[in-house]
Amino acid sequence: MNEITFLYETEEQLNNFEALFNRLLQHTKDILAIVKPLTLSVTYIDETTSVSMNAQYRGKDYIADVISFPIDDDYGIYDQLDFRELGDIFICFAEANRKAQKMHHTITTEMAWLFTHGLLHILGYDHEIEAEAQVMFALTDQILAQEAIAYEME
Repeated sequence: MNEITFLYETEEQLNNFEALFNRLLQHTKDILAIVKPLTLSVTYIDETTSVSMNAQYRGKDYIADVISFPIDDDYGIYDQLDFRELGDIFICFAEANRKAQKMHHTITTEMAWLFTHGLLHILGYDHEIEAEAQVMFALTDQILAQEAIAYEME
């Protein structure tokens, strides 16, 4: 069974996104044909923490909407276990809310995109070069399209 640990370092009550993120995790596993249970954490952070983390770990001086840190498994430890620990995703809800308003879509749409983006990063996908970006964003669209179908069926 997959497991997402949710941590709240903000005052906002954001537990309404937990079911969505769990569905997105399962959609991603289905699309990528991942059988092994996955574990990860999602931490909601404030703007100050986001700026600090973005500066410290990425050398960027702005509020990041999502920052992700994959677990390095250079020694193959997770190959020996019944699950795979992916890493940590940090989401700044205040920045997500601003982006949702700017892009003229719902906060749920923005949070789904941010979670999926962070998830793909901790699964090893990146978008630094054009070929990688095309693969990562095509996967993002596929995962979110699957979620939209599931959401419409509820």
